[in-house]
Amino acid sequence: MATYVITLWVLLGFALSTWFMMHFWLPDPPPDILGRYITMLVAGVVGAVIGGFLVHRASSDPMPGIVAAASGGLFLSGAVGFLTGSRRKAAP
Repeated sequence: MATYVITLWVLLGFALSTWFMMHFWLPDPPPDILGRYITMLVAGVVGAVIGGFLVHRASSDPMPGIVAAASGGLFLSGAVGFLTGSRRKAAP
């Protein structure tokens, strides 16, 4: 598999997880944002690589792999964002 395809999946995972964080945390960022930021970036990259790799094995065309990388990265970033966001306390 070409290195540029894997690099594209990784960059796509980074970009979508960062977009999700800005959309999710823009009104009220959590106090320990650095740890959650890094966790969501890693989840986005892992999801993008797994999604792209699984679809790339079934098809030689790179476009379905890119779409799968986008959805896999966004899915894992969203899951991590919702799971780590549930620990926040409501304002008094």
